Amino acid sequence: MQRLVVDAIERSEKSVVAIARVRRDPARPTVPEDIAVPALPGLGRTDPTDRTYVPSEFGAGVVIDAKGLILTGFHVVGDHRDADYFVWLDRKPYAAKLKAADSWLDLAVLQIEAVNLKPIVLGDARSAKKGQFVIALGNPYAIARDGQPSATWGIISNLERQAPAPRNATRASEGRETLHHWGTLIQTDARLELGSSGGALINLQGEMIGLTTSLAALYGYERPGGFAIPVDDDFRRALERLKTGRLPDYGILGIDPASLTAGDRQRERFGARVVDVVPATPAAVAGLHPGDIITHIDGQPVTDRLDIFRRVSGQFADTVLTLQVVRGTDDLLRSRPVSIQVKLSKKRSDITRDNFSEVPLETWRGLRVEYATAAPLFSERCRDLDPAGSVGIVEVARDSTAWKAGLRPGDFVSHVSDTRVATPRDFYDAVAVYSGDVSLRLTAVERAKALRTVPAEEP
Repeated sequence: MQRLVVDAIERSEKSVVAIARVRRDPARPTVPEDIAVPALPGLGRTDPTDRTYVPSEFGAGVVIDAKGLILTGFHVVGDHRDADYFVWLDRKPYAAKLKAADSWLDLAVLQIEAVNLKPIVLGDARSAKKGQFVIALGNPYAIARDGQPSATWGIISNLERQAPAPRNATRASEGRETLHHWGTLIQTDARLELGSSGGALINLQGEMIGLTTSLAALYGYERPGGFAIPVDDDFRRALERLKTGRLPDYGILGIDPASLTAGDRQRERFGARVVDVVPATPAAVAGLHPGDIITHIDGQPVTDRLDIFRRVSGQFADTVLTLQVVRGTDDLLRSRPVSIQVKLSKKRSDITRDNFSEVPLETWRGLRVEYATAAPLFSERCRDLDPAGSVGIVEVARDSTAWKAGLRPGDFVSHVSDTRVATPRDFYDAVAVYSGDVSLRLTAVERAKALRTVPAEEP
C-alpha cells in the first residue's frame, strides 16, 4: 500500500500548483473566507514572486495543458476585478491571468507563461466507490507555496453529497448557488484544510477523479475531511469550454418537480412528478404536463427531484435529452409510458458573484441578447411570449442605435425581419446579413409597438 501511495503521488505531484490571490485593495474584506489565513511568518512581505512571501489568500490548482493552463476553483480566484494571481510550480513563481471563471460548477482556468508542463491525468469519478482509497494534493495554509504540493490520504466517505448551505440559510432551498448544492460532490475523510481548494483528489493510479474544495473547514476545524468536485461528463464539458476563455451555457428544462409520495413508492413507481410546467420553456414546447412522472433521462433512471436538477443543470443549452414519462391516472396498470425529446434552453444565474470570460460576449449595434429563459424578466412575461421561440435583450448600450430604436433590457425578440430567432446564435446569424436598417419584431408587447427598426451604426 505504501508503494502504491508513493507511486501515485510521484505521478501526479508535478501537475499540482500553489496559487496566491493578491488583492489590489488590501483594505477590502476577504471573500470567500475558505482561502483566508491568519497571520503566518512572512505575511506582509510585498513581493509575491518571492518564495518566502506568504499571501493572505491562497489555494491550489492543477495543470491541465502543457502550455500553461491551470485549473482551480471559482471561489479561489474570488473577485477578479480586484485581484492579481501568482502560481508556484516546481519552485518557480509565475504571474497568472484569468481566462474564464464559472460559478455554477465552481471552476476557473488561469494562464501562465510556461511550456512543457505536465498536465494532470483525468480519471472518471463515475467509477468511484465508497471506501476507495484516495490522495489529496494541495496547498494547505500556504505551506506548499514553493510549488511542492502537500499530500494527505483517506477513503471516499460518500458520493453525490450536497455542498453545505451558507451559515445564514434558514431552509434547505436557500444558498444553492452551484450545481454542487444539489448533490454532486465526492466526500472524503482525507484532511482538506484551508487552502486545499483547487487541488487534486487522485486515485491510486495517479488519476485525478476530483477537484478538491475545503468546504468542510468553513464550518469548524473539528470536522475532518472535505469534498471534491467529481471529474465526470459535466466537468469535462465545462472544462473544454473554459480552456477556450468562454463560459458554458447551462441547460434548463422548465418544470417544478417533486419527489414521489410514499403511496407512489408503494405502487412501485419511481422518478419525479411534474408539479408545474413553465410556459415558453423547453418542457412546454415538448408537451410535458403537470402530473407526468419522469422516470428516465437518456435511459438513466431518475431517483427524485434533486436528480432532475443534477442531470439537467450540468448539461449545455441546446442539448437534446430523451425523457421517459409515465402519463395517465393513478392506476399504475392504466398509466402509459411516453418518450419525449426535449431541447434544453439556458438557465439563468441569479447569484451575486461575477463570472468571467476572456472572450468578449457578442453584441450587435449596442445590444446583447440571451436565451429567453436566461433573460431577467422571463418569469414575469413567459405567459405572453411567442411559444414558437424568442430571445431576450439583456443589455443595451445607452445612445447606441439599438437604444435610439427604443429597445431596452427586458424586451423579447421573436423575428429578425421575417426570420424566426429562438437562440442567440439564430439572432446574430440573422442580423449579420444586413448592413442597413433591420426590422425586429418584439413579442409580449402591444401589436402596435411590436416592430422596431434599428438603423445602421454611423461610421
